[in-house]
Amino acid sequence: MMFALGLWLLAAASELLLYKVLPGRKARVAWAGVTAGLLIASSIWLTAYHWQIWLGASLIATYKVLSLARAAMGRLPRRELQRISVRAYAWLLLAQLVFIGFGWLAEHERSVAIYAFDVLVALQVLAALILVRVTVNTWRHTRPGPLETSMTDKELPAVSVLIPARNETDALQRCLETLVASDYPKLEIVVLDDCSANRRTPEIIRGFAHDGVRFIQGAEPDEANWLAKNQAYARLSEESSGDVLVFCGVDVEFAPHTIRRLVELLHRRDKDMVSVMPLRAQKVWAEGSLLQPMRYFWEICLPRRFFKRPPVLSTLWAIRAEALRRDGGFEAVARSVTPEAHFARKAVASDRYSFIRSNLDFGLYSTKPASEQYETTVRTRYPQLHRRLELVAVTTVLELVFLIGPFVGLLLLWALPHQIILGVIWLCTIVALEFTYYKVAVKTKLNNPAFAWMLFPVAVLTDLVMLHVSLYKYEFDTVDWKGRNICIPVMRVEPHLPELPPVESHK
Repeated sequence: MMFALGLWLLAAASELLLYKVLPGRKARVAWAGVTAGLLIASSIWLTAYHWQIWLGASLIATYKVLSLARAAMGRLPRRELQRISVRAYAWLLLAQLVFIGFGWLAEHERSVAIYAFDVLVALQVLAALILVRVTVNTWRHTRPGPLETSMTDKELPAVSVLIPARNETDALQRCLETLVASDYPKLEIVVLDDCSANRRTPEIIRGFAHDGVRFIQGAEPDEANWLAKNQAYARLSEESSGDVLVFCGVDVEFAPHTIRRLVELLHRRDKDMVSVMPLRAQKVWAEGSLLQPMRYFWEICLPRRFFKRPPVLSTLWAIRAEALRRDGGFEAVARSVTPEAHFARKAVASDRYSFIRSNLDFGLYSTKPASEQYETTVRTRYPQLHRRLELVAVTTVLELVFLIGPFVGLLLLWALPHQIILGVIWLCTIVALEFTYYKVAVKTKLNNPAFAWMLFPVAVLTDLVMLHVSLYKYEFDTVDWKGRNICIPVMRVEPHLPELPPVESHK
């Protein structure tokens, strides 16, 4: 036991020293490999000897191994790699010590362990009730409200709908067909062909020229400074002439009155920006979806005021052109995976932002297929946690404890004391959790009711899997966005490097 504990402490010291020194690549790879070996061997040994104390710490050790692998690969600039590695080390070590402490208490202080277990169960039901309260409030506040016409055609501002398209076919065709059928009197539709590999995309766009759709030919992105979609957004905003800019993907469909409803809502609420959560376009709820409901779940059900981040979706968002310029334009978010989140945070600070959900009267629908839902989840899930490995570990623990824990507890109820009390508490917790998921998955037509009640724990586990897939691809592989890798390490300014002397010109 003492020898294994010594190995564990040696691995912890070696890991920290590695992050502080970060030698050359060969030495770094060898050092990280030896440290990971020590960490894995000692964790397995300690868990086998006393799993009640060491199991949680050993699970956290998985993320420490990932951190060592990230340091060994060295895909980031040295200073940034040191900073994020030391930060992850501190948080993960603290998490391990917390698990060890609780394990020791459970083993040696049974009364304290029982009390801690009761507190955990109480926190589970409290968390579920908080989610219900937040979901109900958010659901009520995100209603579009009255949809009667309040502005004459003359009073309506000019609107530009801006769509970047790359290698799109049928979805783009349907999107433009619904847009050109709009009854909005001052509508400009601009579509940028972002260097599509197929010929059909520009042909589809040009095919709507007689309906007033403007075609813009995009250029290859400056990958050192821009993400391709953000560069396309910037070009589209420069080419637009509207007072209100509506950004959307090709996987949406509009009712004829949708744009008018959107602009009138922007005016009636006196906002600078509005983001819309669409309904699913399919008329029959014949299948169960997992990825898109969880994406909506995190936007609707979390207490976002606590996180100082308003709910926002990239599906469709509208912003006043003046507000976009005032908040720095797309140059301010050139490499952000979710640029709309930046503008939402700026607008919500002065109460100039609204997040709304579409209904049948509003008439905005999503047509995103399952394959693109997967790509969107991979692209956005890890950046939502600021690409911090330790936050992935914390999120995983919280989801397992508070979203999956009540289901597991109910299954293992037969082996626990106070079965009736625990059973009632966990049953109430599960009903509350299912209610929040039902609100999101069924009311937006993503699942039919029967699927929604069964799929919540599966959807949470799928979300955790996708979170780790997103982490892996950003840290160790590539993340494709319409055929382009968006996680290539880019050149960064090192502020502490000495300045070069000016070069004298010779005539």
